[in-house]
Amino acid sequence: MDTPQTRTSASPFSTASSAEGLALLVAPDGAIERVVQSTLSGADVGADVGANMGATLCQSVEEGSAEACRLFLRSLARGGLARSTPLRLGARDVHCFGLGAMVLCVVDPTSAATFGDSLPGFEALADAIRRTHETYPLYEELARVNNDLVTAQRELARTVAELQRLNGYKDELLGMAAHDLRNPLSANAAFITFLLQDAESFSEGNRVLLHRLRSNSEYMLRLVESALDFAAIQSGHVRLRLEPCDPHELVRGVVETMRILAEARNVRIVSQELGALPPLQFDRVKIQQALQNLIGNAVQYSPDGASVEVRSCPRGEGVEIEVEDRGPGIPPEELPSLFKPFTRLSTVSHSPQRSAGLGLAITRRLVEAHGGTIDVRSEVGKGSTFVLRLK
Repeated sequence: MDTPQTRTSASPFSTASSAEGLALLVAPDGAIERVVQSTLSGADVGADVGANMGATLCQSVEEGSAEACRLFLRSLARGGLARSTPLRLGARDVHCFGLGAMVLCVVDPTSAATFGDSLPGFEALADAIRRTHETYPLYEELARVNNDLVTAQRELARTVAELQRLNGYKDELLGMAAHDLRNPLSANAAFITFLLQDAESFSEGNRVLLHRLRSNSEYMLRLVESALDFAAIQSGHVRLRLEPCDPHELVRGVVETMRILAEARNVRIVSQELGALPPLQFDRVKIQQALQNLIGNAVQYSPDGASVEVRSCPRGEGVEIEVEDRGPGIPPEELPSLFKPFTRLSTVSHSPQRSAGLGLAITRRLVEAHGGTIDVRSEVGKGSTFVLRLK
């Protein structure tokens, strides 16, 4: 067998003749059985550890190193060479290597094999360290990257928690502001409508001004209503009042209501019932709102004299409702963001009414709250078809 001196001269770790370290024999449970040698300078760490004879190694390290020490002992118990990230032992930072009952704690990890060579009975541990010296730099780098990832995850968790807190404040503020604005805006629109009933005594310029005021008031009211709906949905406060409903009957009701808007724009709504539909459980008001948004958009983007088709048909155990227009269509690159809040399309609406950009976002969330889906097919210059599915 090679002498320790022969291995030391051949070892790539031979950077010092006397390495700073601590050699221990430990029991299978990690309890310290014997301090074989201590060459740590600056403090009598060996004596301090020896005073804890029978205690585990983890009870001798500082509290901040306890978890890393427990991982080291678990690795040691599994067999093979065990290595640790830096531990704080006494007043020194050390790296630990272990094999079986043998443990070396050294200040400079590159000197571990040299230190082990100098100790009778530790030759096997020194050889195991030497055999892995080529992979040790990678091990250290992986340990560093892992520590950086753990730190980044903690920072990310704190950031996410703070963003959730701030988002809650934002939703609450938005809801309060919109709620406080709704009543005065409704009153303004009503006052202007009342004035327009007696507009014959006004000049033409004043009548035009009143119409513009009413249009702006109605737009702001729609914006506030949309903001309230969206804030409620985002905060998870939407409560569904499920009840048995006839889908055909619901679609007919919405179509009749939207025909008034369509006729004012010289757009015709055509409704088709393609097959008997099963009765479904859903919130009638919420689904009516979703359909009104879809049909209202179709009318808004339809040219003068065009028609909007609304088709309802059975699909599996549920229902599929299609709303098709002959408008300008949606460019393919804009489809992925179509249902996002405050989305504005490059296509030009044929309606003078302005949009808050929340209608489709609200519609999708209302449909998904029922476990349904909504999709769109569109071709530029030919129109768009929105498909709503419920079950």
